[in-house]
Amino acid sequence: MAALAAALRLFRIDAQSLWYDEGISAHQLTRSFPEILRASALDTHPPLYYWTLKAWGDVLGPSEVSLRSLSVMWGVLAVVLTWLIGRRLFGTLTATVAAVLLSAAPLAVYYSQEVRMYAQVTALGLLAVYAYTRRSYWLYALAGLATLYTQYLGVALLAALNLHALLWARSRTRGEWLRWLAANAVIAAGFAPWLSTFVDQQSHALNTSPRAPLGLATDTLTAYGGGIARGDVFVWAGAVLTVLALLGFALSRDRAAASLGLLVWLMPLGLVLALGIRSGLFEVRYLVVGVPGLMLLVGLAIVRLARWPVMAAGLAAVALVPAAIGLSAEYFDAALARDDYRGLVAEIEREARPTDAVVLVAPNQVEIFDYYYHGQLPTIGLPAQRPIDPQDTRERLEAIRAEHDRIWLVSWAMAEADPRGVISAWLAQNGFQATHEWYGSVQLALVGFGPSNVATEKVDAALDNGIVLDAYRIGSRRVKPGETLALTLVWRAARGPTSDHWKVFTHLLDGTSGVVAQRDAEPADNLRPTTSWRPGEQIEDNYGIAIPDDLPPGNYTLEIGMYDGNIRSLFDGDHGDHLVLTDVQVEH
Repeated sequence: MAALAAALRLFRIDAQSLWYDEGISAHQLTRSFPEILRASALDTHPPLYYWTLKAWGDVLGPSEVSLRSLSVMWGVLAVVLTWLIGRRLFGTLTATVAAVLLSAAPLAVYYSQEVRMYAQVTALGLLAVYAYTRRSYWLYALAGLATLYTQYLGVALLAALNLHALLWARSRTRGEWLRWLAANAVIAAGFAPWLSTFVDQQSHALNTSPRAPLGLATDTLTAYGGGIARGDVFVWAGAVLTVLALLGFALSRDRAAASLGLLVWLMPLGLVLALGIRSGLFEVRYLVVGVPGLMLLVGLAIVRLARWPVMAAGLAAVALVPAAIGLSAEYFDAALARDDYRGLVAEIEREARPTDAVVLVAPNQVEIFDYYYHGQLPTIGLPAQRPIDPQDTRERLEAIRAEHDRIWLVSWAMAEADPRGVISAWLAQNGFQATHEWYGSVQLALVGFGPSNVATEKVDAALDNGIVLDAYRIGSRRVKPGETLALTLVWRAARGPTSDHWKVFTHLLDGTSGVVAQRDAEPADNLRPTTSWRPGEQIEDNYGIAIPDDLPPGNYTLEIGMYDGNIRSLFDGDHGDHLVLTDVQVEH
């Protein structure tokens, strides 16, 4: 059981990069314990997980495996505690079934492989539940206080225990009630110094649009069945687990025990759903805290429905099939992978030149970026303020252009960092984007800057899609491998907006007409699609063509054109579907 939980949580633990939130956690290792306390007060989480991670990392080091192994440990401990709680409430067989189900639950496994506090708060909350079942009041007080200082969602488990104590008040003696109240008083007194900080944190917590109940229900069932994987099979699997849990409660012979399992499941769930309905603060990771209670009741149902242990094992195996599918998706499906800052930084280190710079939009990516990047390029965060100051941001971009020929643009959460598109618009007008690639939800682009005093070459070439190439400018007809060829195309919308989204291709061809370098995009770095052009409007459209480091010296041809899917637009005359602009000399 514990071995299964550990094996599933350690499997491919370093296969994926740390992502943004994990970078925030990893950055705590660079701070002292008092600095972590001060930083946590400005964050939305309490400090205990960060303190724990700091101590763990100081001993085992800052590697991905080391940092994630802390969550693995807490995840395995949660499984063990679920078994101990289940054995006290329902017996060994139910406890074993529940622990096996939790061991393989995709949601629990996923967040036991992440450098965040959700596995820790789950385990500490379960420790409080276990102490409650043992009526060990000192252990309950310590575990309860640690739970609150790890993640505020843990309050739902403490509320579940107090509600259960009230519902079954007659089961306690006067002395036990006094000790119980004293334990809660210790928790309250221990959290009191942090209470004002907690209130202040809630005043600047992120709020989004309230979620619809149906969507929340679907996402919850999907998470129960498949973790972060999506699909109808996981919705149905989650629904089956939910029905089994309710059935387990209904079939229980011990109402006090069953009601504790129910509250340990439903109180965290109710808090998460309430946050989603009220302010949109719903994330599937928040559901992890209530999953052990769900699995305890599912295990109870399976045992009650099966007359023999072998049948119980068979029903549990059936329940594990969707979990296995979900786990496989979490391990191997690239579409579910975390943002790949590791791969992004490797690309920069592989292709960067000493005169380049890195620009982070949004600037708070610096913690996760610096976890991986240890090079010498200057790292610049934009915008310098929030909300963005357009004039200040443009001045900073001008200063960057004056200092550097190229930048590596790392873009994340652009809707929040630059909602008005100030940075994107400036770069589209003044920069020449040579490459662009997604690393999860993070974008990496290489943007070059060309000379400002370049002559305009007249063309006046019409395409059959109603667009005319009036002219072009080229930064230099002589380039070296590793440099970026700066090309500006000046288009005119002769007939106004097009019905189709036409993309531009720019090709550098060798002597055999083979493409050796290219850049394709909708005009103005995809900011000015041809469907938005006004009649007679002139659009300046910049492209950067990255010259490969290993491109042999020689004479090459630069051609351009437009396409929509598999269809190319035709130029007037005998040019066909491409127009040769000029020759380019590559020299060492």
